[in-house]
Amino acid sequence: MDVVEIYKRCFLALFFISFWSSHQAQTVSLVGRVEDFFFKKPLPNALISIFRGDSTLVADSVNVMTYADRNGRLLAAQYMIHVDAKYKIYLVRSRLQGYDEAWQQVNITEAHSEGGTVQVPMLEMRKMKQMDLDEVLVKATRVKMYYKGDTLVYDADAFKLPDGSMLDALIRQLPGVTMNDGGEIFVNGRKVEELLLGSHTFFRGNKKVLMENLPYYTVKDVKVYEKQTDKSEALGHDVEPRRFVMDVNLRNEYSQGYIANVEASGGTEKRYLGRAFLLAFTDRFRFSLLGNLNNVNETRHVGETGYWSPNTLPNQIVTTRSVATDFNYHTKGDWLKETFNASFTSSSYQQDMCQRREQFLEGSVPVSFTESSNRLGNRKWNLHNSLTLKKPGYFNMEADFNYAKLDGSFHSAFEQWDDTLTSAMRTVGMSEGQTLNGKVSIDMAFNVGKNQECENGTCYQRYMNLGLTLFHENDQSEQANRYTTEMFVNPLYERRYNVNDYKKKNTSGYFSLGYVTRPYKNVSLQINERFGYVSQYVHDYLYHPDTLMLTSQIDALVAITDPGNSYRGHSNMIENRIDIALFTEASYKIGLLPILYRSLEVGVRLPVQSERLDYQRGALDTLVYQKSLFANPWVSYRYMSQDGRRDFRFRIDHSRNSPYLYDRIDYRDDSQPLVVKLGNPNLKGSVISTANADYTDRKGDNQQQYHLGISFQYYHRDVAQSVTYNPLNGIYTYRPLNVSGAYMLGGKFDISRALDEKRYWTWQMNA
Repeated sequence: MDVVEIYKRCFLALFFISFWSSHQAQTVSLVGRVEDFFFKKPLPNALISIFRGDSTLVADSVNVMTYADRNGRLLAAQYMIHVDAKYKIYLVRSRLQGYDEAWQQVNITEAHSEGGTVQVPMLEMRKMKQMDLDEVLVKATRVKMYYKGDTLVYDADAFKLPDGSMLDALIRQLPGVTMNDGGEIFVNGRKVEELLLGSHTFFRGNKKVLMENLPYYTVKDVKVYEKQTDKSEALGHDVEPRRFVMDVNLRNEYSQGYIANVEASGGTEKRYLGRAFLLAFTDRFRFSLLGNLNNVNETRHVGETGYWSPNTLPNQIVTTRSVATDFNYHTKGDWLKETFNASFTSSSYQQDMCQRREQFLEGSVPVSFTESSNRLGNRKWNLHNSLTLKKPGYFNMEADFNYAKLDGSFHSAFEQWDDTLTSAMRTVGMSEGQTLNGKVSIDMAFNVGKNQECENGTCYQRYMNLGLTLFHENDQSEQANRYTTEMFVNPLYERRYNVNDYKKKNTSGYFSLGYVTRPYKNVSLQINERFGYVSQYVHDYLYHPDTLMLTSQIDALVAITDPGNSYRGHSNMIENRIDIALFTEASYKIGLLPILYRSLEVGVRLPVQSERLDYQRGALDTLVYQKSLFANPWVSYRYMSQDGRRDFRFRIDHSRNSPYLYDRIDYRDDSQPLVVKLGNPNLKGSVISTANADYTDRKGDNQQQYHLGISFQYYHRDVAQSVTYNPLNGIYTYRPLNVSGAYMLGGKFDISRALDEKRYWTWQMNA
């Protein structure tokens, strides 16, 4: 071996040793607080910078977290950052407008060489003397995103958008954020459960109202985090899973006052669009008013372009006239919240369709052609009120009222081919109806006894939950059709008039009781019981008059009733469901604040149901009973690293359900020509198993984070509609049947990271 080769190998060995050593460097955590020197008041807006002993900048903007008591009083402003332990001296600087700079020196000793936490002495900032300076213009490039504790913060000033852009245009530009056409928002692959405005619900969680009407220039920043529910805040500990939310915060100049937005446009073919939006608010209340008038199927707004792909083009003309209002009031500390919503929407739909359909059935491949024209109009009214109290326990009452009135008309031409023309049908019809429903729900929770255990700053607490829900619905509709049918294999010509009279009344009530205790150390027991009663009456009668008219226009109904295709049913169901779960809890820390979560949970759901159906159709008059008891188990596991950066979740569910009682009636319905519907007395319920796994990793380097998810669903037994076709007369026969062996497998992957040290550029990928 020559000398050159020896030097090469030694150089490579030294290179790999130094590379490995550099990646094994230990880090320490610098933790400290900042406050006013005189008033001893925390200063959460201070800018914290970290330097090495030689004045080399390490971090220019360290996240500062705030801690407050249950009344909202600020307790501390704390910062934390991980630094390299090999540098023995660090300098910490704080800056804040109106204050002099404050500095502290930190020495890293040998005791910290293996990692750990180093407490930085208090940064005490003194008010500066006032000085008048000449005007100075400073331009800087903003950082688009950063982490403040467990909160991902997007700085709205770092994004440049065209004039007239709204909040949705800003959200689409946020790194790691995607949004589909339905308005659902995903951050690094995880779905945002609610879009908040100033940490409060807006228009009952309707994301599209806020995204399409709030101008982007009013936004200060957008925060993404896991928010405690109102119930958890009231009881002082997590009793429900935290919600993954996106919180939109307004600039100071828009935090009080009002915002108005008006849009209007017109076009050829008598097309028009007009919208108006008003938002008025103070620290305690918020009032919103929204109006919309257009006949162009438009969900976008003036100033926004794109996001209208061919597969989302409307297939009908929609004219919309709507108005909605939202009133929200909350006290200081949010211990009382009152929300009222009201809306009215009038819509009309006009659809013209040409369709070719080919089915691959056993023994034949029938092809059908359809041309149709449909018009549908509806008018909807909605009232909703929500009252929440978080002292001395938790109380929430929701009341909801809905009324809708519908009318429509249609005509179609249908041809069925199987080598030759088999059958043809022409249909003309009209319909009208109305729906009225109301719902009241009450949810209460309170702690039982005193704190039982405290460990690592978190305390366990027994609590009880009570709930009551009442619901009533009244649905009525009429439909009249004229069918002209012609069959060609066995020649037949028939004209039939069908008039349907449909009524449904549904009344239900549920009472629930829950209790959580800890029978063993580190193991908690949760028991929930829900008792419910449901009563439903259905009246669906068919008549054959000698002309096209609705039932309200017919004098004598009995003589023209079709008994074989008319039925009534009165069903009752009593349900008692018990959920039993054993779970352990773990915690992770953001600074000094511990956050609890359920790490391992094993449970079973035991629904007991007793159903009774009184059914009458023609000569068939029967009573059907169905009783069931199922055991639906589940297992879930979650692991969070201590710094909250790595999150792994896994869950397995197994569920069994009873079949729909009406499907088990042995009936035959041939009210529509060329279509026959059958029941199945031997039908059984569904049995489904599901498994889901998710992993999220948020690395500190360049704000890199990625998410991987996989889901699997297996249908041991399910209910599907079978269809058979008779080529001699062109008639389709439908019947519910049990099928097994189907499954669904899905996966997703998301990654994003900053490309440069100052985080001006971000790369992301979703699959």
